[in-house]
Amino acid sequence: IEESVRRIRSIALVHETLSRKDGDEVDFGEIVRPLVRMVEEGLTSPDRPVQFTITGDAGNLPSPAATSLAVVLTELLQNVVDHAYPTGTLDPGASARVGIELGHGAGLLHVAVVDDGVGIRPEFDPEQTSSLGLSIVRGLVAELDGTITFAPASSDPAVGQRPGTRVELSIPVVRAPEPDATDSTSGPLPSL
Repeated sequence: IEESVRRIRSIALVHETLSRKDGDEVDFGEIVRPLVRMVEEGLTSPDRPVQFTITGDAGNLPSPAATSLAVVLTELLQNVVDHAYPTGTLDPGASARVGIELGHGAGLLHVAVVDDGVGIRPEFDPEQTSSLGLSIVRGLVAELDGTITFAPASSDPAVGQRPGTRVELSIPVVRAPEPDATDSTSGPLPSL
């Protein structure tokens, strides 16, 4: 039930943000911060601390894409908290570190969730897993015509750190065309 509530709250965050704006686009950065707070409040605890950081800028997204992406991000963050740090992974007093990286350009939105946890199990296949959360993620990313990749976060395990996991999303972003200055339908109506 708690997972379903988080999914619904992530959708509600987008709609709440849209209600304060003109138009049907939303700055996705304004969605990410409350989503992270929601995950912190619902899934972390003093005996299971997680330090989240957000870097970059996602830019504006049409509301349907922002809604789907909010659910995807919520699922990915929940997976990190649930699976990246099994009991005994962290030293006493240490915090898990999870980064959310945002970027956009050339018609693509890039989102990465990077953790310093135990890494991907060798038998893990994101395309074949039957978990509801990853099934939702795969379905929404496909609906957005995007791609998702899972890879180790650290390429050098000799450093002594855990390998971690890097999940990257690339989503094509189609924005509404800007009104043309020569468009006769914009501007004041002619007087009669």
